[in-house]
Amino acid sequence: MAAHITYLSEEGLTEKFGRRLQNRDAVSFGFDADFQVESYLRHQGLSFVERFDANSYLYITRATDYFDLAQPHGGNLARAFAGAQSRFCVISFDTDWLYPTSESRRIVKALNAAGAPVSFVELESPFGHDAFLLDAPDMNRVINGFLTA
Repeated sequence: MAAHITYLSEEGLTEKFGRRLQNRDAVSFGFDADFQVESYLRHQGLSFVERFDANSYLYITRATDYFDLAQPHGGNLARAFAGAQSRFCVISFDTDWLYPTSESRRIVKALNAAGAPVSFVELESPFGHDAFLLDAPDMNRVINGFLTA
């Protein structure tokens, strides 16, 4: 449940749930789900552990922790992109806490330093990290424009 919060934005959660109560007229001040958002997070937490093996998730997150594209290049990310033969399109969502725009800009700066052709756009979305999974017409237009250019 705690991890799921990082995929969503405060604005998105507020818009979707606010402080609406779940099947009750008043708060109970107990440990049952008083608010709709609690019920949603409990459901997501339970369905997550049914879909993903906890040990696999540990290995995936550990591999992510160890991954450092710049390290084999003396810590210089631009050198990691030197000689790249492709074009790059970097898209960031302003409410994504997991992959913040500042990190996307760092990649774009390294690509520019390496002389790689790169397009960058930061899109507005109230949906946090999950924004790219949802119907995002702006993202679709950017990708379509990039692929047809």
